[in-house]
Amino acid sequence: MSQAEIDRQNSEFWNELCGTQLAHSLGITDFSAQSLAKFDRHYLATYPYLTKYLAFDNLAGQDVLEIGLGYGTVSQLLAARAKSYPGLDIAAGPVAVVNQRMSLFNLNGSARQGSILEAPFGDGSFDAVVTIGCLHHTGNLPRALDEVRRVLRPGGSALVMIYNAFSYRRGGTAPGATWQTPRKDYFGAGTDAASSDRERGAYDTSSTGAAAPSTVFTSTKRLRALCARFRDVTIHKENADQEPPFSRISRPPLLKSIGPVAGLDLYATLRK
Repeated sequence: MSQAEIDRQNSEFWNELCGTQLAHSLGITDFSAQSLAKFDRHYLATYPYLTKYLAFDNLAGQDVLEIGLGYGTVSQLLAARAKSYPGLDIAAGPVAVVNQRMSLFNLNGSARQGSILEAPFGDGSFDAVVTIGCLHHTGNLPRALDEVRRVLRPGGSALVMIYNAFSYRRGGTAPGATWQTPRKDYFGAGTDAASSDRERGAYDTSSTGAAAPSTVFTSTKRLRALCARFRDVTIHKENADQEPPFSRISRPPLLKSIGPVAGLDLYATLRK
């Protein structure tokens, strides 16, 4: 697909908020303050490690950009602590929900629709950038990371979460593509296979069962190479679900044991 077509499909797909299925499972059908608070409690309980990466104590007095907004849980947490908060999302739905949060909770922040591939911000505009589960869907991860670096001030930092190419789930749903990754990353052999509907659908689906239109999976080695222009790069693996082959193990011990070794996600802290 062309980049314009990827953008169009992403705008349509992500208009249904990331987190919609969790909301429906909780019986949430509106965006009232009570419903949003209920969603946030469950979201943060599902990803208990998230707050340690967000470094809330360091946000006071900082200009913080968030890219990819979903249901707006992180948006609200950032806006409540930062000096200024703008959010950016390619889809209208998440933008509307985040702006509603800003109004409901009297927060100093706003969201706008747009693409990180052509970020509508000047060079060195922000002290921090937060993007959780977004850049791997853009269709151009290298450019997205370059734009993150461009809008950061010298000494600024970014928190980036992208999907791990060597996670246990990917090994089960796309074993060929998974083992092609080290051939490419370590030996320079072969090419990356385009992700299949099955592979993408194992991570993100709409309420109708459609897979996300574009997803890439990245190894720690490749991510470090893509972030070579950053002064400092720290990467950790996180996240595991109660699913095959771990269906009989409760999630909390999975997060502590499997997450750091073959977790679904890579959390990269990048300093310019």
